[in-house]
Amino acid sequence: MKDGYYLFIYSQIEKIYNVSGLPCRHDQNMAVFLKNNHSIKLICHLELERFSGIKHHNIAFYGQKDCYEYLNELLEMYNLNLDDFVGVYGTPGLIEGDTDISFTSILDVKDISYHAISHLYSSLLIDSQKYYNNTILALAFDGGSDPVLDKTVDTKFLFCGAVAKKGIIEYFPIASPGAYWLYLSDYFKKTEGALMALAYATKTTSLEQFEDLPDYRKVSDRTAMIVAINKIIDRIMGYTLDDENILYVDYDERFSEEECKLSMIMKVIQELSVKKVFQQIDLILNHYRLRPEETIIALAGGYALNCPTNTQIMKKFHFKEQQCVPCVNDGGLSVGMGLYFFNKNCKYFEYRFETPFYGFSDEKNIDKTLEEYHFFIENIERDAATTRAAMDIEKEPIIWIDGKAESGPRALGHRSILGNPLKSNHKDFLNQYKQREWWRPVAPIILEEKMQEWFIDAFESPYMLNNFKIKSKLAHKVPAILHLDESARVQTLRKEDNYRLYAVISDFEKITGVPMVCNTSLNDKGEPIINTIEQAINFALRKNIRIIYAYGIRICLKNHERYTEKKFLKRNDDVFIKYKGELKTLFTEINPYDLSILDFLIYLYNPSLHNFNLSIEKDVKQLKMICSHIRRISKNLQMFTYLEKVLREKMLD
Repeated sequence: MKDGYYLFIYSQIEKIYNVSGLPCRHDQNMAVFLKNNHSIKLICHLELERFSGIKHHNIAFYGQKDCYEYLNELLEMYNLNLDDFVGVYGTPGLIEGDTDISFTSILDVKDISYHAISHLYSSLLIDSQKYYNNTILALAFDGGSDPVLDKTVDTKFLFCGAVAKKGIIEYFPIASPGAYWLYLSDYFKKTEGALMALAYATKTTSLEQFEDLPDYRKVSDRTAMIVAINKIIDRIMGYTLDDENILYVDYDERFSEEECKLSMIMKVIQELSVKKVFQQIDLILNHYRLRPEETIIALAGGYALNCPTNTQIMKKFHFKEQQCVPCVNDGGLSVGMGLYFFNKNCKYFEYRFETPFYGFSDEKNIDKTLEEYHFFIENIERDAATTRAAMDIEKEPIIWIDGKAESGPRALGHRSILGNPLKSNHKDFLNQYKQREWWRPVAPIILEEKMQEWFIDAFESPYMLNNFKIKSKLAHKVPAILHLDESARVQTLRKEDNYRLYAVISDFEKITGVPMVCNTSLNDKGEPIINTIEQAINFALRKNIRIIYAYGIRICLKNHERYTEKKFLKRNDDVFIKYKGELKTLFTEINPYDLSILDFLIYLYNPSLHNFNLSIEKDVKQLKMICSHIRRISKNLQMFTYLEKVLREKMLD
């Protein structure tokens, strides 16, 4: 295998997805690796949303040229372009004539989706030395898979587990509760994170026992899953105030009736989700005769963002260690694609996911930006003391930018808003800045060596992927970071991982006696995490925040009331929106035999139907009959009918 640069891209090139804005691969991303003999190094991991400004970026490129130019613009930051790579993989149509799928698992693991295996490898191979010298149980719990490369995915198992013993790996399908949360998110039009937070925000709890939810392993399991979840939703949403202390307890008057009911539903779903995970881990441990205390557990997939589940796994089974990348969701799939590829093609290699900070830095542009915004700058202190930052945080929330951006959906101390955990109003400020519900908690960053002094049964959690309960005698000291049950989504911090922020928190402890600060991601509602100092200044001026620390420079702002921009700054999205006026023309062009919009959507999202050619009248006649049959027998056409409405409205624009 040749030395050099390798690029893996989780994206899509497809006119109809681009022009219509229909969702395809979401949280699109790319990873650059450098192979040098046995050494594999991750050079960068870039999530497209940070550059396009499209939250959970799920818009396809219109064509090869647009994709090629956009990616080259991103690669230019690293003095690279697409011609510099030994191999470019993951997005069909980017490289002329590229139809080869031998770099994937599709030819090797025929019954499990490539999407799931890519997730699996992102955390399984976080450190090659651990992989070659330990037993690892890896589980990729996700919400679903994509068909861009894996054309028969709707007949495969969608979720994957594996046991790796000193580099010898065996795969097996698993069921994922992530699909439950994806459905609930679609049903209630709220993010999975918001729903999970609501579960722990109220005291209100259903007294009823609900049946286990069915396993979700394949697309064909979706109807049974929806029916079972809808029974829970309908039952709890049907509760009345007269049912208190009969069907439920502790109606929480701080919340609306709907929020209390939603909280009860989420408590039930979370309990059933954890039960499903535990059942499977028990079976795997018994089947492979694994001793948890001698086994590393590796977690990936979108459901691995569910902090309570991650922590309960460790509490119940006492695994030797937990390992996860910070980008466990689809935003990390390009990393997993690359690691599967190298493991497949190298007899031995050395690799380590060294830091969560593989994103973009605009430190070199800071002076230019500050000059452009000089009217709004009161003063600048270069090489500001960390003690000064600690004193600022004690008084008021600040914006904190340092180094390269984080990989993954959570701010880990490089693109953050920091506050004082001793003051409840700091949590209120942070939620107001981000236009979030008042009850949403904010996470603490705590010095790792102090975690056990403050939290019960705490362990290393560098990527904010676990919940720990605070020791009861200390809860009153840090109200801003606690859920109702006195737990917190904790990020532990070592000096070697982020020396400047570590020093600030150490100084904050000297001032307050508390070795942690509040931390939430630096972004507005509907906005991806901020990528540049200019975007941060825009945010601060709109939100009336005085202090920004950027790459060690303290910036004090003024004239907030004179700033006229009311929205977050537009990012580089032109290539994704410039063709949207062509929708009606394109739809007629690719659909000459007048497949209805609903049937077209059924065709589009069912890869098993793609052997029919929309340009051949005979094929379309057959397709119409098949779609008619699907519509007649299917009990879960909600997604298609919703997208049909969206598409009709766009065609009328």
